[in-house]
Amino acid sequence: MRHGCFVVRPLALVLAAASMPSLAGADPAAPPPSVQSPAAPAAQTPPIETPAVQTPAVQAPAAAAPVPISPAAAAAPSPAAGATPTAPPPIQPAATQAATPATPVAPPAASPVAPAPATTAEPVAPPAAAPPATEAAPTPPAKPQLGALVRAKIEARAAQASEAELGDGAALKAFYLARSDAPLWIADGALNDRAVLAIGEIKKAGDWGLDASAFSLPDTAATPSEDGLADAELKLSLAALTYARHARGGRIANPAVQLSSYIDRAPQLLDPKVVLDQLASSTTPDATLRGLHPQHPQFEKLRQRYLTLLHAAEAEDIVIIPKGPVLSPGQRHAHVALLRQRLKVPAPAATGDAPADTLFDDALADAVRNFQTEKGLSPDGAVGNGTRAALNAIDVPSPDKVRANMEMWRWIPQDLGATHVWVNLPAFTYQFVRDGKLVHEERVITGLVDKQTPTFSADMDLVTAHPRWNVPDSIKVKELYPSLARGGTYFEKQGLRMTRNGKPVDPYNIDWGSADIRSFDVQQPPGPSNVLGLFKFTFHNKHIVYMHDTPTKALFERPSRPFSHGCVRVRNPERLAELVLEADKGWTADQVKALVSGSPVENPIPLEKKLPVHLVYFTEVIGDNGDVARYPDVYGHEERVMQALAGRFDEIARGEDHLAPVKYTQARYTGGNPLETFMNNLFGGF
Repeated sequence: MRHGCFVVRPLALVLAAASMPSLAGADPAAPPPSVQSPAAPAAQTPPIETPAVQTPAVQAPAAAAPVPISPAAAAAPSPAAGATPTAPPPIQPAATQAATPATPVAPPAASPVAPAPATTAEPVAPPAAAPPATEAAPTPPAKPQLGALVRAKIEARAAQASEAELGDGAALKAFYLARSDAPLWIADGALNDRAVLAIGEIKKAGDWGLDASAFSLPDTAATPSEDGLADAELKLSLAALTYARHARGGRIANPAVQLSSYIDRAPQLLDPKVVLDQLASSTTPDATLRGLHPQHPQFEKLRQRYLTLLHAAEAEDIVIIPKGPVLSPGQRHAHVALLRQRLKVPAPAATGDAPADTLFDDALADAVRNFQTEKGLSPDGAVGNGTRAALNAIDVPSPDKVRANMEMWRWIPQDLGATHVWVNLPAFTYQFVRDGKLVHEERVITGLVDKQTPTFSADMDLVTAHPRWNVPDSIKVKELYPSLARGGTYFEKQGLRMTRNGKPVDPYNIDWGSADIRSFDVQQPPGPSNVLGLFKFTFHNKHIVYMHDTPTKALFERPSRPFSHGCVRVRNPERLAELVLEADKGWTADQVKALVSGSPVENPIPLEKKLPVHLVYFTEVIGDNGDVARYPDVYGHEERVMQALAGRFDEIARGEDHLAPVKYTQARYTGGNPLETFMNNLFGGF
């Protein structure tokens, strides 16, 4: 068995073997083997286990005789001994070598020695029970990192978490695991500098149109326990992720469902992992949080106006014209003085005893006519009920309205495209931007209030010269079917064509009392009376909305232009075609003109590069010079957003889902011709 660093047999067996050589067949003349004295391991060197070598229990070699071992031999095993597989010599550790005296071990006396009594033999533990020399004393388990406590708290609150909170929790657990549970916001038992910066920025959320009360933040002055530190770490991490979600428009998670199906927009959310990685790699988390808001210049202009209105000392005075008689030029009336204040027309010089400001003079009449023209009213200069109502419909500057516009910017893609088309529905205009610069702006006509043009972004990929018009199901059911069911002939007068499975069909030979018009295709071929005019600009989308020409040009002169069935009619479409095809193919204006100078044959022109088209809804736009343009909330989206931000979702008038399948009901129609009325009133607008 091993003892110290040598293999030692019990002394009684050694002495017995020395006194009975004949039993092992040993040579009597051979010198006896050297026996280590029991006092040799006095260096108190702990036993060292040699796991690689198993020492079997074997008989001592019969021929072995005691041989003195020199100090050198004790320090290093001999090659011969190392070659013996049954008893490999032990290797003396360096520490033991240093502690062992360099004196040879004295051989035993030559005279036979009686076996030592069993009571005097020192008991030796078996090798398996000997502890390894390198095994250290057991240490208490390591204290878990703060992130492990945070992960446990996330698990504990998972049952009550919302869908967004569950996503944040999953991201946080993965985040802390990836950093070996090291905290992000805690150092030396307190909130670190990064945490102080982040907390300070989140507290200023109101300056960005957000609600600062929506974020639960830790107390920077507290000195909490270990569990309290974990709470502070989790609280700030969740607040930062919530801030990121709100900054990207997440307060209204699904505008199409929560507000209106016509708002085909979504918050531009970032992956929580991306947000956490950005915060962890930044020494200025306050700047990182600010960078989560839209970076469009218009957003910052609106924000500055929002702050101005938010901190305005007093609201603008509002002048209301009470109910009363019609006010006409040349008349005197007390309401005329209010009319002057409303239109900011100074009073003329006083003549006689009558107050000058009550006289309806020519200057005031001109101001009234200009106002009527701007509002789309008949410019007769008189103030009747219609003009009085328009005068009293004052759009008072409001921080809530500006904030609603800021919120809608959070749904706009950050990358608009260096070259793109920008259609602002409340302004009834489109802009063509090339290489980041505005190069053209023109009027458009948008959808009726009950057939709105939706807001969305898509890529234009086709320009069609002399397009045909494919009538959608909604118009077939609501407009064409009533006329055909009563036998009207206006269908043919407008040059419409009907087919089924690609074969021409005479609509007047169909029993519309039982047939479903949705199973028929209706088209209007290219030509001068085609409702799409000379050009159609296609950007495929689920709303089947596109931009196009129209033969009805007079409606472009109206200040408010919601007249179409949802598509966007363009004034001077040839110029838009020039801009698009020049940017895509380098075509000249003459080449574009040649497309429509020949016979009316449909000519689709695919684009080589996709051109982003953004149909947006902003009622407030601030120019480079700081001028503010306010547009009517024609579709009510601004009001819906304000209600949502105030938490009044139950008050929102969502309307019907315009993408739902068209309901088809067969009915009897008496009197009138719906199709003729429809085409006469809205010809050219779909």
